[in-house]
Order: sequence, then structure tokens, then C-alpha cells
Amino acid sequence: MSVLERFSYSGLESYKKCPAQFKFRYIDFIRKPDEGIEAFMGKRVHEALEFLYKEVQSGRIPIIDSIHDYYKSVWNDNWHDRIAIAKRGERKEDYFRLGEDCIARFYRKNQPFAERVEGIELEMDFMFDGNESYRMKGIMDRLDHDGNGKFEIHDYKTGKRALSQGQADKDGQLALYQIALEQQRDDVKDVTLVWHFVRYGIEIRSKRTMEQLQLLSASMQKRIDEIRLKEKEGADFPPKPMILCNWCYYWEECPAQQGTNPYIR
Repeated sequence: MSVLERFSYSGLESYKKCPAQFKFRYIDFIRKPDEGIEAFMGKRVHEALEFLYKEVQSGRIPIIDSIHDYYKSVWNDNWHDRIAIAKRGERKEDYFRLGEDCIARFYRKNQPFAERVEGIELEMDFMFDGNESYRMKGIMDRLDHDGNGKFEIHDYKTGKRALSQGQADKDGQLALYQIALEQQRDDVKDVTLVWHFVRYGIEIRSKRTMEQLQLLSASMQKRIDEIRLKEKEGADFPPKPMILCNWCYYWEECPAQQGTNPYIR
């Protein structure tokens, strides 16, 4: 095992949910060709919305048909035979149409796309408290800027679960991107975090205080310390059996399971 150099929010959340899964993926570097169809569909929707806003940045407002055509092309180009459907009775065509619906709903809700887009799919590389030992990475879906120090960090979600306002106010992912943004720019006066739950056309907005950002930074550093200590001492990364195991591709490696995952086909 090698000491991890950079962490991500998704990786640290993976450790919180199941240390064993975290170890298989991020320490042992076990990569699986398998992919869930909901995650596959989500990636294609993200790519279609990225295409939309790149067109907007270029001064063009594409019609919805052209965005759907782009979505279809990236769906077909990326499809492979290890994409699994865990929910019985569902078909690949059902998820393809769901993605189309997500795009159409987002398009109707957000046109004429007058936002001042600063960046799309921005790679974030930052440290907590300027300490190289706590280096983080992430990708911001979209960043808007009004030109006067007010920024909006946008994130697209295609999953079934939409956050409530209270849950969004406690969520850490976009708040980490705010920490990164404030480190990288000196013109940040105000930041709004925006989630787009495109399956339902729901938009949730939230803000963070400096104290909240400091508490988040401290909790992430504590989790990184715990991971590094376990790795250094060769301690166990125990599995946490739960309903989410039905969507896990590490059954063969997991000491809590036997054989291959019977829920994935």
C-alpha cells in the first residue's frame, strides 16, 4: 500500500460509509470494469449539460434537439457490456429516456441561459490550511460570476434523492469547492452553493459561514489523519454491511460477502 497524496470528497465519504470499499478502491487500487446504469446515465447527462454551457459561452444558444443529439452520441460512444442494472424490470432504454427527460426539464427551467458562466468542469486542487499533507481534488460542474465578487458554485444531480434545504445546508461537497475557490482567487466576496436535482426540476441554494467552513475543514483533516494512521499501522478497514452493498462491485474482495453480487445483472 502507498500513502495517498490527494483525497476527494467522494473518497472520504466512501471511507465513512464503508472503510473496506475505500481500501479496495483508493489504497489497493482495485479497478472494476463494471458500472451501474444510473451512474452511467448521470455521466452522460453531465456531458450534455457541459456541451450546452460551452455553446452558451461561445455566444450560441443551442436548441434542445441538438443537446439531445449530443446526449445520444455520448451514450452510444461510451456504452459497454459491463453496465449493470440492479433494479429488476428496468431496461437500458428506460434510463436513456430518463436522461433525455432530465435534460429537457433543465433546459425549460433555465433558458434563456443568461448566467455569466466563469467555468465548466473546473478541476479543483487545494489544501486545508495550506498544509500539503491535506491535499484535496475535485471537479466543479459550473462556476458563475457576476463580475462584482459574487460567485455561484453549481452542481447537477441525477439521482433519485433530492436534498432538503436542511440537508443541503449541512452538505460538504460544494462547501469544499468554496474553500478551494477562496484559496485560488482574491476577488471572492460572496458565494452561493446551488444544487440542480434535474430529475425533478428542483433547485436548492445554500450559503456557508466562515465558522462552518472551518469546522468542515477540521472534520475532513481528522478523517484523513484516521485513514493515514490505519494505513501506516496496517490496521483493518472493516466492511459495513448495508443495503448499499447491493450496488457494490467488490463482493469478491469483501470479507463480509461471498461470490459475486447476486443483485447486479
